[in-house]
Amino acid sequence: MDNLKPKIAIVTFTDDRDVGVSNPQVEKMLKARQEDLKDFLGKNSIEAIDLLSKGKDVDDGWYGIRNIKDIQRIVKISNDAEVEAVIIGAWTWSPPMLIMEFVRRINKPFMYYTENDPMSGNLSQFSAACSSLMEWGVNRYALLNERNFGNRSEMLKWVRAVSAISRMRESAMMLWGGTYAVKMEQLQDDVPKLKSFLIRDILSEDQYILVNRAEKMIKNNPSRIKGFKDWLQKNGMKITYDERMLTNEAFIKQTALLLAARDRLKEYEAENICGVSIKCQPEIYSEYGVNACTLPAFLPFPVNEEGPQKVYPTVCEGDIKGLLTSMMLNFLNPGVPPAFGDLVSAEDDYIEFANCGAGSLFWAANSIQAKDALKNTAAVANIHGCSGAAFSYCGKASPEITVARLTRIHGEYYMQFGKGKALDSEEFLKKKLGSDFGGHLGSTWGKVTVDLGVRAENFVKVIGANHLSATLGDFTSEIEIFCRYAGIDTLRLDSDMEMENFYKSIRRSRV
Repeated sequence: MDNLKPKIAIVTFTDDRDVGVSNPQVEKMLKARQEDLKDFLGKNSIEAIDLLSKGKDVDDGWYGIRNIKDIQRIVKISNDAEVEAVIIGAWTWSPPMLIMEFVRRINKPFMYYTENDPMSGNLSQFSAACSSLMEWGVNRYALLNERNFGNRSEMLKWVRAVSAISRMRESAMMLWGGTYAVKMEQLQDDVPKLKSFLIRDILSEDQYILVNRAEKMIKNNPSRIKGFKDWLQKNGMKITYDERMLTNEAFIKQTALLLAARDRLKEYEAENICGVSIKCQPEIYSEYGVNACTLPAFLPFPVNEEGPQKVYPTVCEGDIKGLLTSMMLNFLNPGVPPAFGDLVSAEDDYIEFANCGAGSLFWAANSIQAKDALKNTAAVANIHGCSGAAFSYCGKASPEITVARLTRIHGEYYMQFGKGKALDSEEFLKKKLGSDFGGHLGSTWGKVTVDLGVRAENFVKVIGANHLSATLGDFTSEIEIFCRYAGIDTLRLDSDMEMENFYKSIRRSRV
């Protein structure tokens, strides 16, 4: 399994003068502050790499970094450890030029952190170094100049965000079947542009490779397919067969497609694929005869019939920006496989989205345990395609949920996002729709229902796609930071005022 913890380096500097403000007591204090910071990060599920804990040939009495040779040594340690960002502790006076040289050489996101201490002179050092970095502007991180004055909860949000953008930039996505399903222009994108600032690579291959392998598996290795089905039933999933859509033959083909996708992803391990799309319609569900809903249901789930597996955020129809959004949410909150789906309905007290046949099964029970998720999911006849199952569930209530969508307007990117509460979809929609609940669009799909506390009219006017992604918890601060480092403008979907102003400004500026 992948290491899901952010990997952050920590370092501190000291005076470079032999007769300066530093002395053995100050160096002892620097070490204590460094160790305290490392302990705090570790207790919050962050891998903290102490750049001062190794690599020094002799103990010369100095703990903090105080010269160029020291910087060369710790930069090498940082590079070897493949850290994603750096926290610099400002605890005593040190020459700003030392910090500037470190920032130049490390060239990674950094936060400059201190706490008020009138006895140390650290605030003078903190303000001198940060202002020098902004004036020098040796790289974009110097100009971003992340400063933190004793707010450790904000530090954790920053760590999650910069780790997410770092991992996104080192990752790839796979588009089986390419993009642009059913002539939806918003699903496409400027691939070279995205690769220049947000993701390492966007791969594409024909869906036939999955179909071909699925057919071989059905013929040569039916026991694998049976093993998967047995796992579903052992964990409580009900499969409702019929004579047309959800036949035994259709379910076998859907399972084989999933297993073929898992096998193919293992072959691409060196590419660091962290999200996939299956175009599906119309080619797979019309030509191969079944829909591919097993992929968005089971690839974004941390276990399968063989044991633990990597979570792959999975979307349909070649939705590049939808997949990027889901990948971002998964990097920010790896414990919750992100939800993805089509917008179905919206009123002032709710927004419903449900993918056309399947979404991450986590949302069936807000759980990564198969015994919880599968018993709350039913395989039923889909309303799309020639045959195949939809994986039906109703999302559960949760006090906090974050929804998001990357969109593009006239070549400029915007991240639309907001915090709300997740509703119990079955309970809420039955009250809302009454006897129509069983017949409304997506009634057999996996659905999530949220209340963003805004007017539906404003939401509908600004939303940049028919697909939405979500994760549990409040990650709005992390998304703000992520977008700042990615150079993406933002719009809050949980603010009527922001949405109204955005709608007016976009129309004025684009006409």
